[in-house]
Amino acid sequence: MKFQRLPPTLRERKRYLVFEVRSEWRGEREVEKREVLREIWNSVYSLHGEVGASESNIWLINYAAGVGILRCAHNRVEEVRAALACVHSLNDAAKVGIRVLGVSGTIKGAKRLAHLSISM
Repeated sequence: MKFQRLPPTLRERKRYLVFEVRSEWRGEREVEKREVLREIWNSVYSLHGEVGASESNIWLINYAAGVGILRCAHNRVEEVRAALACVHSLNDAAKVGIRVLGVSGTIKGAKRLAHLSISM
C-alpha cells in the first residue's frame, strides 16, 4: 500500500517561532534542549490545558546556542507566545526567560531569523 500525501489545500498550516533562551547560567553552562522542551510543554499545559496543547501542535524543530525554532499551528501563535513568556524557571532552580525573536511561515525564513540573532 502506497502512502498518499495530502494536497496542499488540506494540509494544516504552520508557523515557526524563533526564540532565545536567557538564563542566569549564561556563562557557566548551556541550557539543554530537553530542559527547554520540558518547560515549554509544562507552560502550555498549565495555561491552555490538554486540549489547547494538542491543538497547538507544538514541535521543537531546532535548538542550539540558546536559540531555537518551534513549530505550531497557524491559529495558535499568540497562545504559544503567551506560554513561552510564562516560562520563568528551569527545574525549579535557575531563572530563565524566553524571548520570541520572530515568527515565520517557512522553515527557511525561520532559519534566517535564527542566524541573524546568533550573529548579533
